[in-house]
Amino acid sequence: MGKVKMSQNLDYIKHIPCPVERTVAIIGSKWSILIIRELSQANEPLRFNEILEKLKPISSRTLSLRLKVLKKYGVVNKTVISNTPLFAVYSLSESGQDIKSILQSMAGWSLKWYNEGL
Repeated sequence: MGKVKMSQNLDYIKHIPCPVERTVAIIGSKWSILIIRELSQANEPLRFNEILEKLKPISSRTLSLRLKVLKKYGVVNKTVISNTPLFAVYSLSESGQDIKSILQSMAGWSLKWYNEGL
């Protein structure tokens, strides 16, 4: 697919005929799927720095970009808390919650086929 601006990406994704390819285009990057994993395992919305800490060695720039993309696709919700100082928390949207079953299938597949010697 090459590098495409995020605004162009949204239009591009709408026109991908294969649902598997469309899903990979949205959540297929290494960090996106791991961000979704962390948010799905959390009991409450997470602050940016909490996600950053859980996903070391991800850079704050990469995390920020991936969260923006996931928010734009409607996978992640961002809520700004109006305390002093202001801060934001992230959680999975309804569509993001549906990805949990994909993660469980991925984990099951890995445990079945690649669990030896670990």
